[in-house]
Amino acid sequence: MPDRQVVSVRHEQVAGADYSRQTLDQFVSVGSTFTGCRFDRARINDAGFGAGMEQTELVGCSFDGTSLRALGGFTRFVRCTFRNLRATQVVPDYLEFVDCTFTGRITGLRFWGAPPDGAGRYAGVVNAQRGAGTLPVPPGYRELALREHNQIHGNDFSDAQLVKVEFRFGVDLTAQKLPVGEDYVYVPDPGSTVPGAVAELAHSPSEHAPRAQEFLISLMERNVGAGQRQLWICPKDFERKGAVPAYITLAADTLRHVQS
Repeated sequence: MPDRQVVSVRHEQVAGADYSRQTLDQFVSVGSTFTGCRFDRARINDAGFGAGMEQTELVGCSFDGTSLRALGGFTRFVRCTFRNLRATQVVPDYLEFVDCTFTGRITGLRFWGAPPDGAGRYAGVVNAQRGAGTLPVPPGYRELALREHNQIHGNDFSDAQLVKVEFRFGVDLTAQKLPVGEDYVYVPDPGSTVPGAVAELAHSPSEHAPRAQEFLISLMERNVGAGQRQLWICPKDFERKGAVPAYITLAADTLRHVQS
């Protein structure tokens, strides 16, 4: 069996490193900073940039044509470029993106404005550390684990095609540049727009109106109910066998009509 290809970086300042075109089983970084590094066309099967209990920051790095799996941890991207990025099994709890540029086809990224249940996570880690006799936890971990918001702002998606990209739990979409066009529906005020669309569908003669209403109500509960103030919808994300379901199309068209 071939040796696993692993990069491990701990408490280092890395500048100008080139990881392009590498196929790695794992990239592990703990409490480090990467500046001006290239990850272009790399394939990383376990992208643990922010592993451990300390934050890793990547500044001015490029991820063009990169494939990242299991991206997560305390990872902060600043002024990085992403072109034709493919991400799978993303764990967005503590991911941060600031002033980054996204172009081309961006697939599978997830952006969360707030981490879920930070108190539970922190208590679990502390109890585990205590049980293993390895206390104390690193300085700053409590602040990281218990923070109320992730910094996601100043990002430019205007020249990107977003595919199954998610914004949830309080990502401020007014602080991003989003793409425009008929492939997307941006709802800046879902509190009034979605109920208006549901009411309009109540008078629709379409047989798909009830399912469209259910979809919009669920959208409100899962997103606005969890702190998301603006909604971003890509009907093509719901494609089945190459076609967007009729009730999704109807729901999107109704939202557009209510906002017009």
